[in-house]
Amino acid sequence: MDIFDQYLYEELTTQYARPGLSADDYEELYQRFCNMDYLAEVQPYLLTMRFFGLGTVAEKEAVLSELKMLLKKDNHMLKGLYYDLLLTENSENMEAIVNLRQMINEGYTNIYTKEKSRIEKVTISSEEVTFQEEILDDKFIYTDEDIVVDHIIFECNGYSGLYFAAGEVDYLWAKVFIKPLHGKKHIKVCSQIFIEDDAFSKKFISEFDIDANTRWFKTLGWGNKTFDCYYDNIYKWIIEIDGKTTFSQEFRMYNGTINNIGPNVHGVKLFASKSNGALKTDYNCYKTAFDHSTLEFIYFKFLIDTLEENMNVQVYIKIISLEDNAVFRDICYLQNLQQYWNKFWYGVGFTKPGNWEKGLYQYIVHIGDGEKYDGIFSVY
Repeated sequence: MDIFDQYLYEELTTQYARPGLSADDYEELYQRFCNMDYLAEVQPYLLTMRFFGLGTVAEKEAVLSELKMLLKKDNHMLKGLYYDLLLTENSENMEAIVNLRQMINEGYTNIYTKEKSRIEKVTISSEEVTFQEEILDDKFIYTDEDIVVDHIIFECNGYSGLYFAAGEVDYLWAKVFIKPLHGKKHIKVCSQIFIEDDAFSKKFISEFDIDANTRWFKTLGWGNKTFDCYYDNIYKWIIEIDGKTTFSQEFRMYNGTINNIGPNVHGVKLFASKSNGALKTDYNCYKTAFDHSTLEFIYFKFLIDTLEENMNVQVYIKIISLEDNAVFRDICYLQNLQQYWNKFWYGVGFTKPGNWEKGLYQYIVHIGDGEKYDGIFSVY
């Protein structure tokens, strides 16, 4: 891929990754991807768009047939895409579940299928399920196990996370991730939103049938069609499952909408520090080589012109391992920038040292539609 192709490819894939794309957006992207179909990297994007009918006519059977022919290639992304798409048609396909888990372990991500991916549903840690046979044998047996909630994130209009611009939110949903069951269960979920100890929403109830393959469920949404239900504040979403399990998660709303242009960025620096927050002694200790034995988080420090007003922006951070060209992290998050700020940072890594793989990494970062900054760092 030459420099010109690389520039166009990164531009298209960045646009494709954005949430909430319209039919017109997908149609334009499909045509532009078609103009670059001579690149092997473009193939999975075109196959995904043809399968789901994004910007073109849906051709599910044809796409699955083409991908099946490509399984002989040693390409975990194409293989993962095949099994990911199979599971959108039949979520109980156990062969596809097992194979998709293997491809995830090899580095497959949801960069093509985005929110339609089945990755979250099939991902199971080794401590949660030891043998696949346990699921095959037990998933149709009813169980009295209590539900164990792992964590909660929130979704609205293609955005997900814990931080939102209130002007972009009509209805917000809680996506509740749970530990695997050893059977099947019908659950009743009661939700309510609070500001400190005061109820912000009414109670709303959902019911779900879940089994050993269920990794998450989504509650009813809360909001309104006029995008003015939420305002600048910290909220707590509390859920109760079957009158027993109670779990809560805070989320943050900032006033206003997202500024797609963002501030003027005149540099990005890297430094290492702790996972629970950057230490003041590390703020200006910039590096491009990091010691594997002590490294927890790498922080990307954005140097910006001093802001004249507050703004909400989306920050994109992509890290690629150059040892195998696998995507290590692909992050998009909402950042609230305050008046008079001239810098901010965001960290990526692990809670304990020693978990980074040694080798070279490439990073590509930008704010909204702004200029991309890229570079190389090493972990030794």
